[in-house]
Amino acid sequence: MRYYKQRFGLSRAVAVAKNRKAVGRILQQYRALGWTGSTGAALARERDMQYVQRMKSKWLLKTGMKNNATKQLHFRPQVRF
Repeated sequence: MRYYKQRFGLSRAVAVAKNRKAVGRILQQYRALGWTGSTGAALARERDMQYVQRMKSKWLLKTGMKNNATKQLHFRPQVRF
């Protein structure tokens, strides 16, 4: 929608409705087998863990870059005259 207006037409709406019925039928079968789905608390915990992992990887990258620059004291600066 940002670049151009899309018009899918009536056939797209019919396909979505048929797909929704099929998904509902499959979900009923899963529930009959005992599947409960994910709860809101579990999803929030997973999202929090993803955030923590992302912050950890950013911190490790920043620390590694900083330490890489400070620990290489044995190289001469590459300066041409």
